Amino acid sequence: MAGKKETPRQKMIGMMYLVLTALLALQVSNAVLEKFAIINETLGQLITDTNENNARELQKIIEAGGKSEKEKIKSAVQKAQKVRDLTKTTNDWIDGLKKKMMEVSKANTANGQFVVDEKLINNHGSQVATMMIDKKSPWGTDFQKQLDSYVKELNGITGMNFGTLAKAPKDIPVFASDEDHVRKDFLTFTFENTPVIAALASVTQIQSEMLEYESQALRKLAEDAEAATVRFETVIPMVRPKSSVVAAGAPYEADMFISASSSSLSPEMFYNGKPIPVEVDATTGIKMGKVKFTAAGGTYDAQGVSKQSFKAEIRLNEEVYPQTIEYFVAKPTIRVTTGTAPRLYMGCGNDVNIDVPALGTNYNPSFNAQGAELQKGSKTGNVIIIPNQRKVTVSVSNAGTFIGNETFDVKPVPRPRILAKDNNGRDIDLKNGIKAGAVLGLRINAEADENFKNEVPKDANYRVRNMNIILARGNARVAETTVTSELVDLSAWRAQMRPGDRIVVEPRNVVRMTYKGTPEQVAVSGQDIINIPIN
Repeated sequence: MAGKKETPRQKMIGMMYLVLTALLALQVSNAVLEKFAIINETLGQLITDTNENNARELQKIIEAGGKSEKEKIKSAVQKAQKVRDLTKTTNDWIDGLKKKMMEVSKANTANGQFVVDEKLINNHGSQVATMMIDKKSPWGTDFQKQLDSYVKELNGITGMNFGTLAKAPKDIPVFASDEDHVRKDFLTFTFENTPVIAALASVTQIQSEMLEYESQALRKLAEDAEAATVRFETVIPMVRPKSSVVAAGAPYEADMFISASSSSLSPEMFYNGKPIPVEVDATTGIKMGKVKFTAAGGTYDAQGVSKQSFKAEIRLNEEVYPQTIEYFVAKPTIRVTTGTAPRLYMGCGNDVNIDVPALGTNYNPSFNAQGAELQKGSKTGNVIIIPNQRKVTVSVSNAGTFIGNETFDVKPVPRPRILAKDNNGRDIDLKNGIKAGAVLGLRINAEADENFKNEVPKDANYRVRNMNIILARGNARVAETTVTSELVDLSAWRAQMRPGDRIVVEPRNVVRMTYKGTPEQVAVSGQDIINIPIN
């Protein structure tokens, strides 16, 4: 059949056919004619073997079809029977033709059968050639009609495309460009100047080719009837472990079995009713369906494991092979790092890293929060949490699949310390104080708590915006001024300062610059007042 890979048997037939047709064009000797007798006998045995094989193939199709109610299978059985009947009818007619050839060549008989003996082999006469080519003889024309009719009916029954059996030189590549033969028709090319034994061998060869057509047709119908024998080209061992994780000291258990693949099979595979791609595995050569989905969380047991399943389905030759596949989803461990503190600060931009180590490179998180505003951080898993309630819950999802919740406690922002420094930035000793006239100015700073500054540095920037500065003597106020910056000029009071006096700093307005860059008022109280003794 056109385009079909030839079996070794078909190649042998083709080779014998080429040898036979080539020798027919030559003046052959008795030795060559003996070789035709051998070819004819070999082809005859081949026909017998093929006929028996085809009969067994038909029986196998009938047995398979008799158990099925499928219309496709019933139709295949009926077609297979028609193919066998057609081949038998045509083959019987050709056997009658061969008998006629031996009659006209006056072959010997034994027990009612014609015998291929020396007399027949040495017959160089043209009786058979005349019988097959002469226009007055119907045998040649009827022979070609039988062959053409067989191929036409076989194609119609099977829907296949078999080539002609009545091959003229133009149909045979080796003779297609031969000027001596290319214009000849099938009968002239096959039987012209052909001794009897060569003519018989030619007809026998065509019979063997016809039976090979029948073999191909029955194989195709056997597949349709699901009676074909599947030949597996690839067989590999498979191991299915009871568990992929085994603790040290525990037994490892697995099932070992055989997996096989045939290139003639084209299975369709489905996951939960949806088709999935089927690809040939590069390592094993087996066709495998590629199942890939994001495992979703569910109800976890005490060990943090959720039992789940999906429906796998393979369809092959109209048969469906379903199976429910169970698998287990382990609850991912969410790892949270927030610097050195396990809690968040109210209203601050808390820089938090939320990771799920088990997901590795597949980690593609998204976050939602209750009790806080969220801002995306600088890297995967990094998020800025700005709380507005005392409790914050952050839900973690990966590629749209919910992973879990993390809850945070929120603590208030610690009060800053109000510090007095000299113009050089050195802390003033509030116990021993300063000498009268020795300090020309002060720097009053609001400094963040050390832990707070380390954990949320972008929220730990304080400024004293307004304060009262008093030169006090006993209960009296010697001088007083209001300052709107952190720098205090004392030069105007140098002449008034006396030992025993004190400078009183009363902060009135202190602000903190938040993560967002907006000022936030800080409550001040009497404990923020600074008294600097003068000695």
